[in-house]
Amino acid sequence: MYIPLMPTIQQAFGVSTVLTTLTFSMVLFVMAFGTLIYGSASDRYGRKPVLMVGLILFVAGSAVCAVAWNFEVLIAGRLLQALAAGCGVVLARAIARDVYGPDKLAQVIAYITTAYVLGPTLAPPIGGAISDIFGWNAVFIFATAIAVIVALLGGTVIRETHFNRTTGRKNGALLRDYATLFRNPVFVGYAFVPALTSGAFFALATYASFLMRDHYKASPGEYGLYFMFLTIGFMSGNFISGRLGNRVSTEYMVTAGCLVGVITVEVLTVSLFIWPAYPVALFLPGAIIGLAQGLAMPHAQAAAINAEPDLTGTASGVVMFLHFFAAAAASLFLSTLYDGTFFPLIEILFVLSILALGCALFANAAKRRRAAGLTA
Repeated sequence: MYIPLMPTIQQAFGVSTVLTTLTFSMVLFVMAFGTLIYGSASDRYGRKPVLMVGLILFVAGSAVCAVAWNFEVLIAGRLLQALAAGCGVVLARAIARDVYGPDKLAQVIAYITTAYVLGPTLAPPIGGAISDIFGWNAVFIFATAIAVIVALLGGTVIRETHFNRTTGRKNGALLRDYATLFRNPVFVGYAFVPALTSGAFFALATYASFLMRDHYKASPGEYGLYFMFLTIGFMSGNFISGRLGNRVSTEYMVTAGCLVGVITVEVLTVSLFIWPAYPVALFLPGAIIGLAQGLAMPHAQAAAINAEPDLTGTASGVVMFLHFFAAAAASLFLSTLYDGTFFPLIEILFVLSILALGCALFANAAKRRRAAGLTA
């Protein structure tokens, strides 16, 4: 809901484009570090208590944003929201692994993500409309109310799923866990695929919000409607991944998704040069970029989380850390290049897409070498 508000926030507080983007990118940075905490804490203390701490903090952060009377208070509220928001994305995947096991994890993550994307699909038009009618503060009042409902559902519906706790571990064990994960090339390769594709997706979404204001002369509400192209594409890719399940190999799905992403950046470039005055020339190829991410991401995340079976919560935390850190870094870096044209966007999307494809090929090769070593 916040993305369509960024130009309005910029005007309301009289801050720069970079500072305004920071209020979005900062959330992703803090979420990234929060995922590391939630993932490892859930391995030690259980999924539900850690989840509830995050949900309650999110209610508080949303309420602070709703009453923000200056830019500094808004940043404080956004920081608290960010620290809280990492809990859900990590623990949903860890809980899914507890309940369904490693074999069905990719399929379950695809379905979880399909449902998860319903929020971002509906949120920008809702946020833009609320802002247009009632002002930007009303968006955070609405977010606070939704957060209360989610916290109540989490407390009454979710049950504990993790009973093999890693309590009583010695100091330094967490660092050793991270070292174990990053020494595993299968984990590293697959973990960076969703990170890089998410960086491309969020960079496109953030940059497009300012293009809509400056280039297309559109309102936040209009941006919210066009943003639905991106999330519908992403949701469709995840739905396709879920339907295919284990009938198609991880290697094939990850490579295919990344390759479609690279090709679509080229299509986007041509589209913007032919129809520069029409937002659909930006958002329709953007939808295919989202679809490509949806094809690759569930299988890559599942393969990374399953790479070390004894560290699933920690692995889930690291995977989501990389996911949000890359998204934040790409969005913030691209905002520093913002000049009202399409060129910085095209260049960043192309680099990130090529890197994602390279990581996919690296991970697939490492997985084959590992399988060959086990059979030998």
